[in-house]
Amino acid sequence: MGVGAEPRAVGSAARVPSLRERRRVRTRAEIVEAVLAVIAEVGEAELTIGRVTAASGVSRGTVYAYFPDGRDELLRAAYARLGERLVGRTRQAVAEAHDWRERLAAHAAALFELAADERIGRFYNVTGPALVAGGPERGIGSGASVEMMQEAISVAQAEGGIDPAVDAAETAVLLVGALRESAIRVADGSGASERAYAGFRRLVDGLAARS
Repeated sequence: MGVGAEPRAVGSAARVPSLRERRRVRTRAEIVEAVLAVIAEVGEAELTIGRVTAASGVSRGTVYAYFPDGRDELLRAAYARLGERLVGRTRQAVAEAHDWRERLAAHAAALFELAADERIGRFYNVTGPALVAGGPERGIGSGASVEMMQEAISVAQAEGGIDPAVDAAETAVLLVGALRESAIRVADGSGASERAYAGFRRLVDGLAARS
């Protein structure tokens, strides 16, 4: 190695995406955001490729270039994006929580806030699950919640806050299932987010270790 030459990095460095690749990622994201904007304005049932092109500013041909299956593929991508947003909000709230009760309740607060949105909430909790049945998009939010809840319960057990006899894994699954059902009721108008949140907090309180 010559004088002044910088040493080579050990191992293979991550490849930097090309400008073209970054543009493709950005364009795809813009189209998905346009889909969500249309759903928020007129609802999922009224979503058309024409409305997506108008909202995104890209041509019909470009939309199909990124989403060859058209409307259904756009809706699946929008559903996945909502799941990613929900996980992000929930992770932040969990990180800011002061105790195990607040960490578990953070999942309810984030989900019920989304469910209460008139059109987006209905799409994510009522229409979307049937649309993406069996697909990887469906498990984005619930899968992350199960993992985070299981961790919160296990930590609380180690600290003496939750009864050690509680099965952390199964309880996390049950809590997420309860949240999902309540969110459907909130989204379709048969339930209220405030009552659902209060009910979930009572469920969480029941996990506390008895002194």
